[in-house]
Amino acid sequence: MDYRESTVTLGITDKLLCPCCGSQQHRVNSVITYSFYFFEYLPIFPVKRDTRVECLQCQNLAEVTHNTSVRKLIFSDFSLAFFNKLRLLSTFTGSIIIMLLLSYYFSEEQEKHRQSQAYIEAPKINDFYYLDYRKTSGDRRPHHKYRLAKVVDITGGRVSLTYGNYFYPLKNSLNNGVRYGHSRNFDYFEQQRHNFSSVELDSLFEQGFIYRVVRPEFISIGRNRAVYMIDGNPVTNTTVAKEEWFYIPGKRENTQGVAFLKARYIKDGIEQAFILLKKSAELGYAPGQTNLAELYLTFTDVEGSGDVENAARWLFQAALQGYQPAIEKYRVICQLEEACHIEDFYRALNEAGTSYRIN
Repeated sequence: MDYRESTVTLGITDKLLCPCCGSQQHRVNSVITYSFYFFEYLPIFPVKRDTRVECLQCQNLAEVTHNTSVRKLIFSDFSLAFFNKLRLLSTFTGSIIIMLLLSYYFSEEQEKHRQSQAYIEAPKINDFYYLDYRKTSGDRRPHHKYRLAKVVDITGGRVSLTYGNYFYPLKNSLNNGVRYGHSRNFDYFEQQRHNFSSVELDSLFEQGFIYRVVRPEFISIGRNRAVYMIDGNPVTNTTVAKEEWFYIPGKRENTQGVAFLKARYIKDGIEQAFILLKKSAELGYAPGQTNLAELYLTFTDVEGSGDVENAARWLFQAALQGYQPAIEKYRVICQLEEACHIEDFYRALNEAGTSYRIN
């Protein structure tokens, strides 16, 4: 900050007599002086304010103290008084600009916080989680402060995340990394998955470990290609926007069932979706079997628990076909059930000659 003065002419008054000119009445030029602290050439706050009058005849300069009859006489004129108040308001230009910028910043941060809270409560695949490792205990390197994670699967109430392989020293570095497309590198995210319940995610968000959640937009880029973007910047590699249609038993029923699940405005949409997805599953369509299993897990009974047995049965049928999402979901629910042994699951896949991978 810098200390400076600003002098402004308020106007001319003829209501004063100059003592240096034989006490004759002269027109007097009224000058007001302010002192400021400047920040980047903007007046932040006035720390001193003086009023001076200068005789136009003999250039006699005199200070006008506060609460004097001379001062009251000078500013008895409406135009001078109004200009005086207006100038006083304008001296706070820097303060007003800074307050507006701060209010905009905090309002934007509050909006991001509310949006992140909504995304935490209703997660979707490909959501990006911004992580602050300063909020965790344990040993870490000095520059390992911020990290990125992505939602790769949702099974029942369990959300699967994969962490980025890179740490950033500053929040701005992480934002720039997303902007410059770091997440598009094939080895950016780890293969290992970390499963969290909705309660655990809420707790991590309240602790500040997850300080922001962003939901990328699926944007078409022409020639049946699309990409996920954040603030206009691609964060995933291009993918097929719409697959060509081939008749596969159960595929149509699965597509219709998923559409009913998304159409919340339809009164009996869930029942219609269940009928269609069950038909798709019975026809042996692996995505339909997986979506039906998810339906069994998501919609709970009066005791608040889903039908894990039926869900596991349909996931197992889809996994035998080598459908990787079903394999991952089966592994998630197997971790929650004591009676489930994951080795038996792998053994069954091997005996069926299923091709799969374990992340």
